[in-house]
Amino acid sequence: MNIVALCIILLLMFFLKSSLPASLANPLQSSSLALGFIMLFAFLAGKNINRLKLPQITGFILAGILGGPFLLKLLSVAEVKNLQLLDGLALSLIALTAGGEMEIARLRKNVKGIMSIVIFQTVVIVSGFVAFGFVGRSFFPLFRDKSSVEILSIALLFGTLATATSPSTTIAIITETKAKGKYTNLILSSAVVKDFLVIILFAFALSFSRSFLSPEEAFNINFLKDILLEVGMSLVMGLAVGAGIIFYLKYIKREVTIFILSIAFFTYQISQTIGLHSLLVCLLAGFLVKNFSLYGEKFILAIERSSLPVYVVFFAISGASIDLNALEKSWWLALIFVVWRGGLKFLGTFAGGKIAREDSLVNRQSWAGFISQAGVALGMAIIIENTFPVWGGEFKALILAVIGLNQIVGPVLLQKFLLKTGETGQKVV
Repeated sequence: MNIVALCIILLLMFFLKSSLPASLANPLQSSSLALGFIMLFAFLAGKNINRLKLPQITGFILAGILGGPFLLKLLSVAEVKNLQLLDGLALSLIALTAGGEMEIARLRKNVKGIMSIVIFQTVVIVSGFVAFGFVGRSFFPLFRDKSSVEILSIALLFGTLATATSPSTTIAIITETKAKGKYTNLILSSAVVKDFLVIILFAFALSFSRSFLSPEEAFNINFLKDILLEVGMSLVMGLAVGAGIIFYLKYIKREVTIFILSIAFFTYQISQTIGLHSLLVCLLAGFLVKNFSLYGEKFILAIERSSLPVYVVFFAISGASIDLNALEKSWWLALIFVVWRGGLKFLGTFAGGKIAREDSLVNRQSWAGFISQAGVALGMAIIIENTFPVWGGEFKALILAVIGLNQIVGPVLLQKFLLKTGETGQKVV
């Protein structure tokens, strides 16, 4: 029945897009119609792909790719852009959930393993991509005919972006499978800590690259001050938001789900407006509610009640936003980068796990939980394009292709790993 319903929705959308009078074309192509279509289409696609023992998120993403502006063209580029308004709400809910899942007691049990894996992954991946840039300089267009300084700068930025993992995808898969336990906590905590580290690392890599490529623009220590100020103010705002949520849950208590949705949306918008790190703000707020109040479970339950439709649209639009033209032009190089990154993830995780004396399941297989990439890496690619106009466009096109492949493969690998741990709370069928 799900497959039949999926086909009916597709046929109906084709009819609405192509068969009605031109006078009705604009209303039918509005964002409201696009929202209704993609929510139903992606939800049913997720249900169907779940029957193949794949995560629903993969179905949401594939539905977005299929119905998006590059294949069936049932969504236009403008409609996809308009629906990205919901990204802020989804990212905030994901960050609040991630913070709410990080219990101090659990972090203390495995802080050595978390930090060891994060540090070794970062060092191995950045070093590996720098080496890749110099060894492959004659074979890959992006590095060809570049000076050693340019290759170092480009490879350093590639390595920084390759280190990033998508906490949003990680927490969504964990929520879907209802996974809890040592291994789940290791993956989630490592992904969140690494995302924070990557933001700081990228700021330094961008500044150093500017200095390398523009000798007249020396490294400015004020750049470091700006970073520390942004992080500090984000932490302060996170404390304020967390305290506000605790106050509401303790004294007001009514319509909690609506309140959480509202606070998530406004927190994201305000953080973006004043230049703070919205994910860091929400992460700390969720962490405070979970660890410094009696309302952690009620808080997470309120988010779970409202998160499914938001996640459906968020991941479907993420799929629709993948530029298949960029993927078509550089798929072979993107595939090489994806495989190389996966190998470096394995080496970094294996080395970090060995140093921390983790068990063989962590050392040999937990790398599969760090493959997904999404918003953070994409945002960094846009910044690089604007900062280095000579080769930034080519850099961004390749990164978009790499992110697209990782975001399709990553959720599947993460779910498989969680199933192997035996920590999932439901059987994925």
